[in-house]
Amino acid sequence: MERLGRFGAWQEEIRTGAVRWTRHTYELFGRARHAPPIPLDDLHTHVHPQDRAAVDQLRDALLRLKRSVTVSFRVLLPDGTMRQLRALAEPVTDTAGTLVAVRGVYQDLTSHYRTQVVLDATRHQLADSEARAAGQHRLALTLQRALLPGSDEAVEASGLAVAVRYRPAEQEHLVGGDWYDAVTLPGGDVLLVVGDVAGHSIRTVAGMVTLRNSLRGLAVTGAGPAHLLRWLNRVTYHLTDDITATVVCGLYRPSDHTLRWARAGHLPPVLVHGGKASTLPQPDGLLLGVEPDAAYEEAIHHLAPEDLLLLFTDGLIERRGTGLDTSLGALLEIAAQRQPDVARQADHVLAHTRPDTDDDTCLIVIQRRDHRA
Repeated sequence: MERLGRFGAWQEEIRTGAVRWTRHTYELFGRARHAPPIPLDDLHTHVHPQDRAAVDQLRDALLRLKRSVTVSFRVLLPDGTMRQLRALAEPVTDTAGTLVAVRGVYQDLTSHYRTQVVLDATRHQLADSEARAAGQHRLALTLQRALLPGSDEAVEASGLAVAVRYRPAEQEHLVGGDWYDAVTLPGGDVLLVVGDVAGHSIRTVAGMVTLRNSLRGLAVTGAGPAHLLRWLNRVTYHLTDDITATVVCGLYRPSDHTLRWARAGHLPPVLVHGGKASTLPQPDGLLLGVEPDAAYEEAIHHLAPEDLLLLFTDGLIERRGTGLDTSLGALLEIAAQRQPDVARQADHVLAHTRPDTDDDTCLIVIQRRDHRA
């Protein structure tokens, strides 16, 4: 799982200087398993000279300031190549506030398929229940923020303009399971997904990561959205910690401008066409994790030039005491107000929706581009 997600965990004891790496950390640095792990004091000798200031910042934050830190740097591999890594690290103190260890993860940013596994390796190391809860929450926030940004990269070549937005819950302790994905698959289709795992906890975030990464892996098989959701439902039912989730999964084919999509208990996409907004007709599909052998229907929609399509989680529209149909009708009015491009359309929708359930929100706005224009 670490190899698929391109993560590697590490910990360094302050008193003894002992350094522990997980297996994939060795792979990230191109080192043999029998070679000793690289301590923080020697890390600067393995990075690009221009990035050594980042390593100094990492050490200073952990060892002197005793605070969490995120830095990026280029690692020089033994074969002469370089790998761009991001380090997310935190200090570990005892009850007296004395620094006893530093730990974190290295994340490989050189691949389009980064962020495909959840790491909670620090959880079992916390000394008491209060510290464990705080550490799990920090880890959940770190993983959530590391996983969600950047999913709209490298899809414009497929004839789509894409804007993705994530709006966190106002209360920081409500770490939710909303997620999105927008990525070009090896066969040329564009995978478009929004999902929502029920709850607000480290378990919710772990479930979100499992589903997001599983769906990416399943999608490279070339299967259609209905089959993907059927497999993902089995993953949810058998391989997660008793979670349930809703998902909309679409595959856009650039050659004929068609969107094949299926849903698992999720709100349907909103289509903006000819100055009017409406929801797409909903295929049947039970939410994930309830019935192990659930089947899913699939629908096909041809995306006309300049059509807009919105995929979103329910945090965008839910209001206490207001029916879902009423809230969805208000969204249709907002979505029909066309903006100059998808980025401003996404910002416009977020700015004019006023949910009050304090839930996080994911939004994808796509538009077919006419290459002749």
